[in-house]
Amino acid sequence: MQKMKRTLILVVWTMGAMSGLKAQTDTPNDSVQLEEVVIKGARVINRTDRKLIFPSEEIVKSATSGYSLLKMLSLPNVKVNDINESITAANSLVGTVQVRINDVEASAADIQMLQPKEIEKVELIDRPGVRYGEDVGIVINIITRKVAAGYVIGASGTLVPKADLAKGNAYAKLNSGKNELSLNYSGYYSHSNGMSTVEQADYLMKDNIYNKVERDANDIINRNMSHEVQARYSRIDAEGTAFLTTLSTSIDNNPRNYSKTDVAYSDGRNTTEVINNNEKSISPLLDLYFKSNIGKNQNIVANATGAYTHTDYAYLFTSDNTSFGYNTLGKKWSLNSEAIYENRMKPFTLSAGLRYAQKYIDNDYSGDAVFVSQIHASNVYAFSQIQGSLWGIGYMMGFGLSREYYRQGETTYDRVWLRPKLNLSLPLAQSLRLNYTLTSSPASSKLQNMSAMSIMTSEMEYSEGNPNLIMTRRDDHTLTLSYQSPRLYSQLMTFYRHNDHPAMQHVYRTEDGRFAKTFLEGRRIDMLMLQSYTNYDIIPQHLNAYLSAEMLNIWNDGQDYSHRLTSFNFNVGLTAWLGNWTIMATMDNGFHFMENEYEGRNVFSDYISVSYKLKNLTASLFCQNLFKSNGKIEEVENHNRLAHKLFVARNRDTSNAIGIKLTWTLSKGRKFNGIERDTDSLKDTETGVAKSGK
Repeated sequence: MQKMKRTLILVVWTMGAMSGLKAQTDTPNDSVQLEEVVIKGARVINRTDRKLIFPSEEIVKSATSGYSLLKMLSLPNVKVNDINESITAANSLVGTVQVRINDVEASAADIQMLQPKEIEKVELIDRPGVRYGEDVGIVINIITRKVAAGYVIGASGTLVPKADLAKGNAYAKLNSGKNELSLNYSGYYSHSNGMSTVEQADYLMKDNIYNKVERDANDIINRNMSHEVQARYSRIDAEGTAFLTTLSTSIDNNPRNYSKTDVAYSDGRNTTEVINNNEKSISPLLDLYFKSNIGKNQNIVANATGAYTHTDYAYLFTSDNTSFGYNTLGKKWSLNSEAIYENRMKPFTLSAGLRYAQKYIDNDYSGDAVFVSQIHASNVYAFSQIQGSLWGIGYMMGFGLSREYYRQGETTYDRVWLRPKLNLSLPLAQSLRLNYTLTSSPASSKLQNMSAMSIMTSEMEYSEGNPNLIMTRRDDHTLTLSYQSPRLYSQLMTFYRHNDHPAMQHVYRTEDGRFAKTFLEGRRIDMLMLQSYTNYDIIPQHLNAYLSAEMLNIWNDGQDYSHRLTSFNFNVGLTAWLGNWTIMATMDNGFHFMENEYEGRNVFSDYISVSYKLKNLTASLFCQNLFKSNGKIEEVENHNRLAHKLFVARNRDTSNAIGIKLTWTLSKGRKFNGIERDTDSLKDTETGVAKSGK
């Protein structure tokens, strides 16, 4: 009977896909410990699938929040900015960084209100499974101590006068026994009028003569406001059974997005184009989460998220010769749910689960574009994995099935995908490790590219959706060699991505001499990246520096074009801790990338911040883009042979801009191990509303 159970388990594994769900406790079955070192006073244990980092007393005393503690740990390949409350990968192509508290996703407010003294350890998972999401490249899991009761209240505010930008949040948590009740509010306001753009376009006409057009926009106004209120209740007992429910509502309002552009044609004509649009959306969400341990080595997790988004969008384009405008009333309902089972057996850990997602979108267009776009989409995903060690080689592997369904009007897409993933980790020496990761998964197109809508974007151009776009396969290969000592971490990484027949830009000339942009199935988008990352403690616990450098080779082969790009990018940072003072400086040469026919260059930027902590209050002063009066922020070139364009954007508001941030917290007897859940990441804000764009 026992043999039959093991056989059934292996059958389930071969029918599933990656999950990457980890255990809450560290047992020999989870992974194999490689070595233990002390970095910046923190004890670090390396395992085949993650690093376990135990902060020192000095770091805990110096930190003011979860953000500042993570920044002091200088996690490999992770950039932490506690001023802007952001955590990103040192290289964006690796994927996003997902932060969890007690293995449940955490929002920015959750990390900010987290008290450093509550943190027992930080787990860094640099090769996460599909369980964590499609584009997640790094997972940071913060494990807190189990305590009893108390409360915490706090607030933070950021002001950048030159950019007319203000944001803030306030929160409160109350704990009693096994229960916790929390309330969060966050708000954001910006009024930007310092941006200017220049676009030079060459249109190849029917007579093989180029019509050259220059567009100068010096009158650009963009106003944004947002509010979010979130209420939570959670209950967790000593056996590890947890229940959490979250109710939130967010309101995003963009009342004015205005641009006035002076247009000069090579034939001597001059005109003025004005684009004016506004958008308002409200998005309530309900999330339910449950976790229970079964015995000593097993657990189950189940959650369900229901969300609704209501969007009002208006677009108006006018020029001396024509006008085009429409209104959109958008509604979207979505449901996401999953159930996961984990068993930490010998000699490996088994994880298996089922994920189901359903989405319905109803966009009603009126005005010059009278159209009703209704989209039905669903996904059923069965997945599992095994994880362990064999002959000194750590492994994590799985196979799974994913059924993707999509319907818009008469267009239907229904396909089953096989989704394998493999991680291998080989310790070459006490501090040297070699890792290999293979991932294969479907890659979907943006919903607005799939809408059956045509939108006029200028007198010469319009954008046309394509409902027949389908999902394609994307394969990633990563080979990493890493070295770690008490003061130095260094890695060399080779990353190769192959996109097979992806959705790619296609431009054609119409009979009336205009140019339509749509998306068709291309041949490939391939990318090869060579990266070096080094993090070094110049003065342990006082001065730390990192350097990231990379070379990119990108191949874009559409239906009727081929483009190549080789670029070099670097990013460097320095952080100093001087008692109650913290100083941070970063700079990079701007990310240079190409996709389809669009070549993007983010220009050189720099950032400096100085923070001072006095008991419960922390004050920070920061500046970005020093010594620039009207700095270039972006340069985009469309290499299409029919409609070649070079677009340059500048912004006075973010040039030599100085800002301040104040953070205040007060806690008393806060001794409860809370469950934090990030409903921001659960929101599905892609409504499929067709909007204007260059």
